[in-house]
Amino acid sequence: MKTHKFILLSVLIFLSLTAIAQDNIVQDSELAEAEFHTAINPTNNANIVVVTMHGFEDVTDSYFSIYFTKDFGVSWKKSEFQGMHQGHDGTGDPVIAFNSNGELNLVHLIVTEEGVIRTVVSTSYDSGETWSLEYVYDQEYFTDKPWITIDNSTSSPYEGNIYVPTVANDVQLLCLDEEHTLIYNQPIPGGNHIPSVVTNKAGDVFVSSMEWSDPIEMYINKYTDGGATLEHSTFVTSFPDYTFSLSDISFRFQPAPYIAIDNSDGPYSGRIYMSYTGSEDIDPEYFNVFLTYSDDDGLTWSMPKIIHSDTSDSIQQFYSSIYVNNEGVLLLDWYDRSNYDNSNQNTDFFIGISFDGGDSFSQLQLNSESMDFAVAAEAGFGFGVGEYHQLVATNETAISFWSDGRNNDGDLNIYFSKVNIENVSVGVEEHSIINDKISISNIYPQPVTDNINISLQLKQAFKLKFSILNVDGQVIKEDLWEPYNSGKHNVEIPISLSPGEYILRTTSDKGFFKNQKFIVVK
Repeated sequence: MKTHKFILLSVLIFLSLTAIAQDNIVQDSELAEAEFHTAINPTNNANIVVVTMHGFEDVTDSYFSIYFTKDFGVSWKKSEFQGMHQGHDGTGDPVIAFNSNGELNLVHLIVTEEGVIRTVVSTSYDSGETWSLEYVYDQEYFTDKPWITIDNSTSSPYEGNIYVPTVANDVQLLCLDEEHTLIYNQPIPGGNHIPSVVTNKAGDVFVSSMEWSDPIEMYINKYTDGGATLEHSTFVTSFPDYTFSLSDISFRFQPAPYIAIDNSDGPYSGRIYMSYTGSEDIDPEYFNVFLTYSDDDGLTWSMPKIIHSDTSDSIQQFYSSIYVNNEGVLLLDWYDRSNYDNSNQNTDFFIGISFDGGDSFSQLQLNSESMDFAVAAEAGFGFGVGEYHQLVATNETAISFWSDGRNNDGDLNIYFSKVNIENVSVGVEEHSIINDKISISNIYPQPVTDNINISLQLKQAFKLKFSILNVDGQVIKEDLWEPYNSGKHNVEIPISLSPGEYILRTTSDKGFFKNQKFIVVK
């Protein structure tokens, strides 16, 4: 929220994999969508929620769109709540987290009618559809980016506690109970910028912090007793300061350090990870995505390593998000220009999957079309895609989300891809388009013999085209565009294919598409 705007927007072993038709659009709007957050319900993994920003030029124009699915993305609905309660004129910086009961908490900033900025917590008890205001941090000074985590460990004596690090005159850790009553308000030492927060199975709280100095320094802070006691504040790493303005990414470019913790019962249980964007040695205006980790509650840290397979100089790789699933699989995704030279700003999006605690990764490109980041930066009024996004995962599937301006017309949309964690070599598996305008059922029956059947639910008229691809992504059959009115449609597509695995791609004239795998038997 610098300048009173709401966008805060090893050597590793890599296996580079070819993806097939791998991205779907989350939401298509005439307004730019960026700087968003995602959460998956621990009580029902079919419930995923995405909250994305609109209105980046002026604080009073800022609001949210909140999309939620209850069927793992087969269909999506849009909440009527746009981030503002009665008496609020603007809102921004949304971050969400589920508790162990499936209740969803949203921390965000609001601007009152009097022009005062507050940190607030809103809660949804119905999977993201409706929201109530539960807590207001009544600080009397300018505030900035908050974050949130909830203690969901059944072995923790503080299960249900909500932790919100917020940037104000001083960085503070707000500790709320499950009734949203403030228990503690603790200072966060070791820096004053974009704190990230996690809890372990014992209920300890870890907060990262960053000191914007030269060099830039990052710290980890451990709290015990439900946030009451600061046990240690420990230096993690540093790197040379770089310009705050980077014209080919944004005028608000930042290291964006975020943390995750392994709360599984696997071999890396308790490991704390930190990923961040750091400058190259040869040129401080080119960046890599780095990872470091600690196995002793943040007291000592590994040597930071570059995540991506391309480690050559003068290539932009930046802005990662990080996640650890319940089996201890580490996931990172990031923006990447390694496919292009410096004559343009074409940018792709990648995911890395690690089964060995971050020592090696399988890497996969998620987008099928690049975007010109110069246009994206302008679309976000200089903020570009913002400084944070989020991926989530089940034990079987990683779901990555990113802000994408591939149309190069000033419009930023949120795309997503699903990756089979258990068989990464399969590439990307897609199940849905995340928007509330078009819903496409799974193919039935499976396996297929003579005909493919799907059901469509359309909120508006579309032209649709159906294509059959082989598993290498080659089109082997393609129909012509056909108009479909709003409403429900049952579609039957006759096929004459040899036994094997194929892909049905449904494409709309609005830029949406969905890929579904099917098996043919005779």
